[in-house]
Amino acid sequence: MIIRIVWLGAALLFSTLVFGQETVIYQFGAPGSGDGNGPNGGLVFDASGNAYGTTTGGGSMGAGTVFELSPLQGGDWQETILYSFCTAQGGCTDGKYPLPGLVLDSNGNLYGTTYQGGANTFYGTVFELSPPKVPGTGWTEQVLLSFDDLDTGKAPNGGLLIDHSGNLYGTTAGAEQGEGLVFELSPGENGWSETVLYAFCRNYPDCSDGATPMAGVTFDKAGDLYGTTEFGGGHGIGWGVVYELSPSRSGWIETVLKVLTPATGGRTWAGITVDVEGNVYGGLTSGRQPQCGGFFQLKPFAVFPLSGGDGCLPQSDMVYSSGALFGSTPQGGTHSMGVLFKFNKKGNKASQTILYDFCQQQNCTDGSQPSGSPTLRNGQLYGATSSGGINNTGVIYKIAE
Repeated sequence: MIIRIVWLGAALLFSTLVFGQETVIYQFGAPGSGDGNGPNGGLVFDASGNAYGTTTGGGSMGAGTVFELSPLQGGDWQETILYSFCTAQGGCTDGKYPLPGLVLDSNGNLYGTTYQGGANTFYGTVFELSPPKVPGTGWTEQVLLSFDDLDTGKAPNGGLLIDHSGNLYGTTAGAEQGEGLVFELSPGENGWSETVLYAFCRNYPDCSDGATPMAGVTFDKAGDLYGTTEFGGGHGIGWGVVYELSPSRSGWIETVLKVLTPATGGRTWAGITVDVEGNVYGGLTSGRQPQCGGFFQLKPFAVFPLSGGDGCLPQSDMVYSSGALFGSTPQGGTHSMGVLFKFNKKGNKASQTILYDFCQQQNCTDGSQPSGSPTLRNGQLYGATSSGGINNTGVIYKIAE
């Protein structure tokens, strides 16, 4: 057991390395199978315990997949490719390179985003996958929105958020009317319609409101949205902001909660996590010596830096459960191939437990470089690694909480 103690202002951080038992439940990329490769995390489960996720590559056209993993008796899991992207004629109008962060509605439909493809080739999509109405037939894909770099934005990066009414929320990194935006997609009698809730940096180079969101958004209990931007926070490029969007009669109003700088720990690609008490947490992806980033809490603002052996460069949202935060880093750890961690914060004391240090097995058959946010279900953490495994094309794993 290795314990690291770090003082930072009033914050005291303990890091404990306690490696748990990992089970690889699926290995991607069997030769000649048309399987996906490079799973990017963010699994979602249905009521029957089936898991759904995306891969950035592989499939019948090499442009990524949506897959289902179904538990079998005896502990095995069976994979089914629900959709391979870029199968539509005319330049991947059905989407290309799906992103992490699928969401599931009450009717069993899946929703997600692709980084490229769509009617405008390079700008991406929001898509829906509907389960078969006739047993034995395939799932049906429908593009709900093709981004166009004009009014709708371009290049979504984060996953989607769904509310109780079935409305979808997300972000794009670019837009004609600014440097990225937050959007809402709402179903109606005549199909789906997009509303731009907020466009960043519309008066460049004045980007004091933020620029280029690289993660999605999350709700608090009051219905406000929280997120981060990679850039902005002042005049010109900047180091990004933590922002809040609040609904009003005249539209959504942005409040910059924190301007990030090298002194506050640097910029982030990760999103925001809000706990049951309304505390706000996030990850810092770069900018602080020794360049491994760390975690922050918003009020009062405090940074908990990573040193490398306990993880490096967090890029995904953390998951809150029962007073603890769970997450992963794609780098760092004993083998520099990423870790899965648990983070507790009480008063001015914080403790980080490394639940698993990846690439422990020869040739990293246990996976390397975890990607996306883990998913907590029945005391088990499920997630993906973008590489490693028998075919070095990623795995899906589970580890006890």
